Amino acid sequence: MNRRTIAAIVILCFPQAASGLQNLDEMYWPEEGKFPAYPLEPDERRVRFSVFGGAYRDSNPFRLSDGTNPLPTIGSTEKSDTVGRLGVGLNANLPISRQRLLFDVRVEGHDYRRFDVLDHTAYRGSATWKWQAGNQWSGDAGYSRRRFLSSLAEIQAPIKDMITEDRAFASAGYLFTPRWKIRGALDWTKWDHDEATRQALDARILSGTLGLDYVTPPGNSVGGQVKYSDGDFPNREVVAGSTVDNTYKETEVSGVVHWMVTGKSTFDGRLGYTWREHDQVSQRDFDGVTGRASYDWFVAPKTRLNFAAWREIRSTEDVSASYILGQGWGFGPAWAPTSKLVFQAKYIREDRDYEGDPGFILAGTSQREDTFRGINLGAGYTPRRDIHLSISAETGKRDSNIFGRDYDYTAVSANARVRF
Repeated sequence: MNRRTIAAIVILCFPQAASGLQNLDEMYWPEEGKFPAYPLEPDERRVRFSVFGGAYRDSNPFRLSDGTNPLPTIGSTEKSDTVGRLGVGLNANLPISRQRLLFDVRVEGHDYRRFDVLDHTAYRGSATWKWQAGNQWSGDAGYSRRRFLSSLAEIQAPIKDMITEDRAFASAGYLFTPRWKIRGALDWTKWDHDEATRQALDARILSGTLGLDYVTPPGNSVGGQVKYSDGDFPNREVVAGSTVDNTYKETEVSGVVHWMVTGKSTFDGRLGYTWREHDQVSQRDFDGVTGRASYDWFVAPKTRLNFAAWREIRSTEDVSASYILGQGWGFGPAWAPTSKLVFQAKYIREDRDYEGDPGFILAGTSQREDTFRGINLGAGYTPRRDIHLSISAETGKRDSNIFGRDYDYTAVSANARVRF
């Protein structure tokens, strides 16, 4: 499963993390070869700059429950807000012999009209070296940093908690026969929170993966992998008058597949078994079947359907539990009637069980269980190759067994980007 597919599914799973809006990067632009009817239009420029901006209206940015009085919580009887965003970006793709250097930098400001306490500047930057040594060795190495506003769906208060995420990664693969490839990867991620009351969520996660794949000439692959992760939380969490260390060890053994079932469909999947053990409060340890599957079906040259389903445990940067068990599915059709116009939709349903939270064990409280449902409708238009325009509308609803954790919202947005 490639990184673009994973990123799209992650946004489906956590719409509140992306301001509940479909942005320009999530559109299936025909010029990018997303549909068989429109071949990829190569861009020969090695360095590209961009200016982008837009506005969105959110009926409930703090994701407050209907049962919550907004006045004492956010200082206003009106829950909605309009937010403007403006930014600049740079992308570089620099080939050097058989090597390739990739750079991606973006800075954007967010201006809240009513709740200006949330005004902030977000950024991201990454550098990746995609390397090749002979015809058998290949891989990548890189580093990225991003800074962004924490999900207000968890805070539900006018608190600006900015998160800084650092990530370093490296991978290598060796094709020891024309059909068999062995691969390994290391990945390190660090999350730091500005808000003092949320620094128990700071984490450092180091993961290593070793895999073996059978690869066919068209690029299909079937294989297996073992992934080991070591998660460290430097600041202990206070629960029921005690401090808890959320450090854990996790092992996942799984089979993976990438296969073009026909010329009109592609399947990506991972199915395996995961064990997670904690240094403290072992009652929340996990072992069980986990996996993820995604299927792209081109029902016509101008129409594609995406189906996704998953069951997995996740460590997240803004949830007060060492992990959650997420089980859900999503569906997303897209239609490009012309090379300049695209329409798409996404539906998501996910059940989230907070099994990693030590609170329900130490404090005797109920284990939190949420269900999220959301739908997004979007349209994109490219009057010229380097001009992208989009509009979207979204509605979402979360139910929870914990009072005050349920919410619903609607949001609309308009965005534009010019590249040169």
